[in-house]
Amino acid sequence: MSQLILEGVADYRPSYRAQVLQSLADFRREWQKMVEGKSLIEVEASVGLLLADIANRLELNPQERHVMLGSKLINQVNCLTEERVEVRLAS
Repeated sequence: MSQLILEGVADYRPSYRAQVLQSLADFRREWQKMVEGKSLIEVEASVGLLLADIANRLELNPQERHVMLGSKLINQVNCLTEERVEVRLAS
């Protein structure tokens, strides 16, 4: 009987909802670390990049990203990412 309980614990996988919640909590903690104790309410950030980061955290597939972000924002984020890569390569 105890082996069944242990196997059940070993096979436990959090629900998708729990995984999403954990990903978003990790995302918040990273932001808190980046702003070094400042209030997240007072931090200014790009809403578009924030949404793209959330889509990345949720590991959305291309179709889901398109629904969430829309093609215009996806293109803008891709252009910005390409610009950043070019700057890093030029440095």
